[in-house]
Amino acid sequence: MAVPVTVDADEFTIDELAARTGMTVRTVRFYATEGLLPAPQRRGRVAYYNARHRMRLDLIRTLQDHGYTLAAVERVLARIPADAEPAEYAVHAAVLAPWLPDQTEEFDLAAIERRVGRRLTEEQIGYLVQVGALESIDDTSFRASPAALGHAIELLKLPVPTSVLHDSARIIDEHATAVANGLTEVFVDAVWGPYQRGEIDHEQVVAMLARLRPLAVQGLVSAFGRAADRAARRGLVQDE
Repeated sequence: MAVPVTVDADEFTIDELAARTGMTVRTVRFYATEGLLPAPQRRGRVAYYNARHRMRLDLIRTLQDHGYTLAAVERVLARIPADAEPAEYAVHAAVLAPWLPDQTEEFDLAAIERRVGRRLTEEQIGYLVQVGALESIDDTSFRASPAALGHAIELLKLPVPTSVLHDSARIIDEHATAVANGLTEVFVDAVWGPYQRGEIDHEQVVAMLARLRPLAVQGLVSAFGRAADRAARRGLVQDE
């Protein structure tokens, strides 16, 4: 007579794990083969997975939904111990989530030109790629955020040379990168460091991020408006 195996409520077979994470069994096995999952607990011929496996898969899916390559996902997971608590995964997901999340869609060149209302030159397509409104898939297909694409298309409709838009996009990107790097340094010093040292817990980190992101964006917009006003006044005074 076979002895029944007792399974913990937080343990899953590979089929149950796949169902709970919305993945196929084949995908779960692929991630395991790539070394992105710790080994399961085996009882006889059956492998059992736990909450840490589930959280790890949830984080993998979140990162890939946000555009992370498999190599980038691997680098993120390498920083998380295999025996980390589920809260650790929640913190990483919160830290690495996009500041301005938006769904992306695929467009062919004809669909983009219909939205613009005219044929696009290579320079104009290059501008849309430069500002991040389009991501090239191949020569005629692109991935884009509808919101970002709509904003960039409105700029294309302005009666200014495309070269002016290129220069403007370059300046914005350079200074936005500097701001982002500065904010990241502040976050690392003021939040991430104390979290790593156990001075604040995961709930505080997630809560701070939830408030920090919209406040930082609002602050950046306000600061830019004030700076633009000052620059305009200086320009007018110099021309007089």
